[in-house]
Amino acid sequence: MRTFLIILASLFASFAHAQEANDDLVVISGPHPHRTTSFAIGQTKRLDTYLSPEEYKGTDIRFIYDYQGKPKGKWHLEPRFTHEGAFDYTHNRANNGNTLAGHYNFAFSLQKNITPRQIRYGVSVGAMTDLYTGFAYNMRNGANNPAQGYASLSIGGAITAKYNLGLIGNTSFTLVYDARIPMAGIMFSPAYGQSYYELFNNGNYDNNIVFTSIAVPQIRHTLAIEFPISHKTDISIGYLGDYRQSKPNSLKQHTYTNAFMIGFVVRK
Repeated sequence: MRTFLIILASLFASFAHAQEANDDLVVISGPHPHRTTSFAIGQTKRLDTYLSPEEYKGTDIRFIYDYQGKPKGKWHLEPRFTHEGAFDYTHNRANNGNTLAGHYNFAFSLQKNITPRQIRYGVSVGAMTDLYTGFAYNMRNGANNPAQGYASLSIGGAITAKYNLGLIGNTSFTLVYDARIPMAGIMFSPAYGQSYYELFNNGNYDNNIVFTSIAVPQIRHTLAIEFPISHKTDISIGYLGDYRQSKPNSLKQHTYTNAFMIGFVVRK
């Protein structure tokens, strides 16, 4: 992943240099409705002290569908919907324990374009809500707390930034950065040492809905280069970083993912 980021930075520098020498610069003329379908694969680090005190590392695979609609209302807010499904398979340092995990993530945001229209860059900022559900199954634990369920709902900020790198030949390249930052919310968590049997069969509630805040920071962001392959279709190639962490009920949880991402952007 470090090598990929170096290559991406080199491409950016070469495109920017070529742009300076090109008199026919392409400008970003404002947001357009589009949908993006992407596939991502990379490395993830998973820790959940309810299941194990050890951090597990392995491969993460994701399918992402993103839709950005036309600006609406007197504020010209851009609605954006993101659906993401993921699966990961991780192992511990001794390679004698494995964890299977998966999640579904839905995010909705409303963003306002805060830059003039006929320029080479565009920035949109706004608010977002994020729904996250998933599971993890530790194959080493056997009958002692082998599985964990995840559910959280949060609100926060979102930003989208685009910069036109100019023409290389007859092709226009655009650098796109997206980020979502949860700031406050709620999540489900068992208490330390509490079993799911005790929680659901016996009905023993023990502060299982907890509040989350930016005091334990999280971020999901992407950086990609887009270029057209037809009149209405672009290819997007880039990086996805998803860093989720929490400390509910004296339990530590984190999932740190760095992945290569490729997709198709279809404009309406």
